[in-house]
Amino acid sequence: MRMKIYANTRICELNSMPIKRKKVIVGMSGGLDSTMTAALLKKEGYEVEGIFLEFWKNKNSEEGYESARKMAEILGIQLHKVNAEEDFKKKIIDEFIREYESGRTPNPCVICNPRMKFKVLMDEMRKINADFMATGHYARLRRETPNTKYQILNKAKYSKSKSTIHLMKAEDKTKDQSYFLYGLNQKQLEKIIFPLGDYLKSRVREIAREMNLPVADREESQDVCFVSQDNFGNFLKKYIKNIPGKICDMSGKELGKHEGLHFYTIGQRKGINLGGEGPYYVIKKNISKNMLIVSNKEDLLVDEFKVNEVNWISTDIEFSLKAEIKVRYHSNPVCGTIMEVKSSKFKVKSAGKNYRIKLDEPQEAITPGQSAVFYRGDEVLGGGIITG
Repeated sequence: MRMKIYANTRICELNSMPIKRKKVIVGMSGGLDSTMTAALLKKEGYEVEGIFLEFWKNKNSEEGYESARKMAEILGIQLHKVNAEEDFKKKIIDEFIREYESGRTPNPCVICNPRMKFKVLMDEMRKINADFMATGHYARLRRETPNTKYQILNKAKYSKSKSTIHLMKAEDKTKDQSYFLYGLNQKQLEKIIFPLGDYLKSRVREIAREMNLPVADREESQDVCFVSQDNFGNFLKKYIKNIPGKICDMSGKELGKHEGLHFYTIGQRKGINLGGEGPYYVIKKNISKNMLIVSNKEDLLVDEFKVNEVNWISTDIEFSLKAEIKVRYHSNPVCGTIMEVKSSKFKVKSAGKNYRIKLDEPQEAITPGQSAVFYRGDEVLGGGIITG
């Protein structure tokens, strides 16, 4: 099959080196984006090998592998299948269940990227002596290598400091996935390529059609990889015991009964099954009393909250920090101030600190367990887990 060459010169600019004979492994799921990642990199001159990561055996993973195998065959590249079920169960699914048991609503993709997906890809990259790893995420990377002035024995000298990789939003803002990548570190980013970051999704589909790739018109999955949305409740029932309890308003008045706190999330309206003076929204979960607190929509508005497990991608952070903050993937960023809780030190890089966020405008349904991600324009500064 003859394929056209679609140059993406920014890939070359990012890595600042000749790409011929450079080997890159591509995480291939069998879908459009990962297939096009492999196709574009091959046409850029890279030696490409695919990696199918099997995290959870189900019908979706079986179909994904078969599709990835076919796409690798069409592209003329080798595909490796890597089973990581055991680690995935321990690091992602068990944590996912613990979070729901604790009354929080986790985002497994945010946790999976740094702890599993990119970690396993980096391990495989080393095993087969590849130079880079790539995925089909819609995000961009930019390299900065400044000349830094420093003082030695009272003499001014200059040294070329280690380059810094900046994680940026994608060109296609409707498909931007930088929110899910804030947990990556500089060591990982140094070895990552995101070829789709400079493309509109519509253009990616067009190129796939021009290449006559079978995945060109495939719809993207919206499900968590280990459970489909229509089976989500059954998945939780399998691992978490249902403990019914009271549904109360903000004053403590009982309005009804809930089936188990893990079935509800902050901001939820449907499925509460209450009559009266509604509509009611889930405002809070009282874990110690096994109580679901509901109220009207106005009580969902919050302008201050805390985060922990923060990862800073930017190496130039000072507090108090003004930034644009996304409190969930599909929310619009809102300006706010990030303040340290435990320390007044500057240039913070550790992940164990707590931070207080003060938003300029209140936002609805800020949910413990979800991620708050910090931006400066298109650049991702870092992010952390909302604690309440």
